[in-house]
Formats: sequence, C-alpha cells, structure tokens
Amino acid sequence: MNEKFLVGIAAVAVAAVAVLFGGLLNGSKAGRGSEAAAPEAAAGRLVAGFSPGDTAAYAAQLEVRVAADPADVQSLVLLGLAYQQRARETGDPSFYPRSGAALSRAARLDPRNSLSATGLAALAASRHRFEQARVLAGRAHRLAPYSTGPLGILGDALVELGRYSEAFTVFDRMAALRPNLASYSRVSYARELLGDPSGAIAAIRLAAEAGAGTVEPLAWTLVQLGNLYFDNGRLASAARAYRQGLAHFPGYVHAEAALGKVAAARGQYPEAIRRYRRAVERLPLPQYEGALGDVLRAAGREREAEEAFGAVDAVQRLLEANGVRTELETALFDLDHGRRPAEALARARLAYAERKSIEAEDVLAWALYVNGRCEEARAHSARALRLGTRDALKLFHRGMIELCRGDRRAARSFLRGALAINPHFSLHYAPVAARALR
Repeated sequence: MNEKFLVGIAAVAVAAVAVLFGGLLNGSKAGRGSEAAAPEAAAGRLVAGFSPGDTAAYAAQLEVRVAADPADVQSLVLLGLAYQQRARETGDPSFYPRSGAALSRAARLDPRNSLSATGLAALAASRHRFEQARVLAGRAHRLAPYSTGPLGILGDALVELGRYSEAFTVFDRMAALRPNLASYSRVSYARELLGDPSGAIAAIRLAAEAGAGTVEPLAWTLVQLGNLYFDNGRLASAARAYRQGLAHFPGYVHAEAALGKVAAARGQYPEAIRRYRRAVERLPLPQYEGALGDVLRAAGREREAEEAFGAVDAVQRLLEANGVRTELETALFDLDHGRRPAEALARARLAYAERKSIEAEDVLAWALYVNGRCEEARAHSARALRLGTRDALKLFHRGMIELCRGDRRAARSFLRGALAINPHFSLHYAPVAARALR
C-alpha cells in the first residue's frame, strides 16, 4: 500500500478515549464507572491504528481474561485488535495470525458483532488483501451504519482496488457523518490523488486541528502534512512539520525516518543514516530499511548498503509467511535495485490482477520498461496518471518510457514535470532525470 496513507485510520475520540482507556487498564474508579464505554473507546483507537497506551500490557491482560472465559466476545475482539496494534508498533507480522484467530472466534460466537467484522476488515487490509477487506468492511458497515470505522476501511480498500469514484463517495459520506481526524485525513488523500496539493494540505491541517490533545494521532497527522510538503519540493516546510511531530511525540519513528528523508535530499548523508538507523532499530519496516540502504549506497558505503537491503528481504519473507501480500512492493524494490527483472515483472502482473490502482499501474509500467517492453509500458503508465496526480516518480517513469519509445519531446515534458514538482523525488532517479534532459 502507498505509505503516504496508512490503512485503518478511523475515528479517534481524542482526550476522552485516553481517559477511558487509562481507567480500564488501571482499574481505577473512573475506569470501573465507565466499564461499558471504555472497551468501545479502546477499540476505536485500536481500529484507528493508534496506540491506546501500553498495548503489550493491555494484550497480556486480555489474554488472561480470554483464558478465564473463552466465550468473552468483548475481550476476544479487543485482544484481536490489540494484536494488530502490536504488529504496527513492533513491525512483527506474527501478531497477524493471532489477531485473526481471536477475531474469528469472536465472530463465530457473535455473528452480529460489528467490531469483530471491522477488525477482520482491518486485518485483511493490513495484509494487503484488499478485495477481502472491501467485503468485510461492507459487512461491518451494514452492522453499524453510523460508525465511521468500517467506512474508512471500505474507502481505503476501494482506493487500493482502483475504484476511485466509489472510494471518494465513501470518504464524503464519512466526512458528513463525522468531520474528524479520520475523515479529514481521507479527504486530504483524495485531493492529493486528484492533483490538488493545496487542497490536500488544507484538509490535513483540519485533521491536525481535530487531533489536538492527542499524542500519536497528532504526530501521525503532522508527518502526513510534512509528506505533502516534501512531495511538492518544499523541504523546509516538510522538515518543520516533521520536527513538530517529533517534538509532540519524542522518539516517534515515522517522524524520525521522515527527517532522515529530508537530510538525504539535502545531501546530509551522515545525519540521514543516523535518523534511519534510529528508526529501524525501533521499527524495522521494509521501506525504512530500503531507504537506509539507498542513503548508505549514495554515501559510498556499499557493504553496509547491501546489509540493509538484505534486511529488506528478510522482513519481506517474514511478512509473506504471516499472510501479507507483498508482490507489488517487492517488485518495485527489485526493479529499483537492479535485481531479478523478469521475476519482478511476474510479481507486478500478479499484483495488478488483484488491485488495479494507479500504484499497481505504475509499478507494472516500470517493470515492463525495465524488461524492454516499452509500448506495453506506455499504456499502463498513462493509466497511472489518469487522475491527474502530481507524483514526480510517476512522471519520471513516464518520461523514461517515452524516451525508450523514441519520443524525445514527450520524454522531456514528463521529466521536466517530475523535477518541477519535486527535484528531490528520488536519491537515485532525480539525477537520472537531470542527465536525461541534458
């Protein structure tokens, strides 16, 4: 999935949620008095993909409850959602099967439970099984038509399946039901996809205002704001937003890695390496391991770069072993690092058969180009740009495909467009675009 948008962002009831969750966890008088509401609040944060506190301790508490009463549907649902949050916090996908087992048992015990259906939909999305996520989120929405959680997952899945008109309708409905961090974030992403960066920035600022008083949700939103600035070449504004996120939530991995990205774009490789190493030590996500390797390679530290790339392969194997589909991501990684082009093309085709999004179109186009099939590549690259998205990497891909076809005039137009949007769009490919233009 596009890392600009994290699947599963749902409604967050800001300070009230934190208070309710804290009471439930600590067994305080306030927590006992709110016992009926607190699990719903905790579930809301967990479905949203945000930490409700000490998730490890909470999961352990829930495991004790479920062991004592295997038919406790409420605890099973919360345990399944807590396992998903542990996967997000640690990067360990072995929590996914455990989440699926707990949520499936809850669904069997209570087929009308909307939270178990929402949790299963979120799990499918986390595993990049977007058609399954769409079906499950639709069912959860029918069970809880006034809840925005299922709508968010449904819209996310439709985006990843390339069904944009339907997705944007869902996001509009979500915003009408509850204009909050979750809905404003999705409105921002929709505007970004439609080539409206100013509108996207305005919406994500509204999301940040809605998340005032929270910790992780606001930090996440500030990172998304920074990403919008970065993707439009505004490094200083991006760095400011990332630092605000880090100041608000010290040690926040996604802000740390984002500042590494800014440092790399400025040619400050030692700082970028420090930032990325700090991030992967806490959360070994493939995109951050890969970015670390790219900076190490740019700094001339080839042996260390290969070690980082090896870590990417190891994490991808672990993801696949725990039910996560990674064909699209591994195809693009291999294509960008000169590895197994024919296999990468086969994986890109497999991913495209499942999800005909502009991301899948773009990766398939690039795979065809790398394998010398430029006429086929052009058709998919054109479809990757069909929404008018201002994405420098997609324009670069299109420019190189046109160059391969011999249309130098079109190639210059697309390559200039890529560098005009963001001259720092890629450590490796931005210089390639500049050389091609010369």
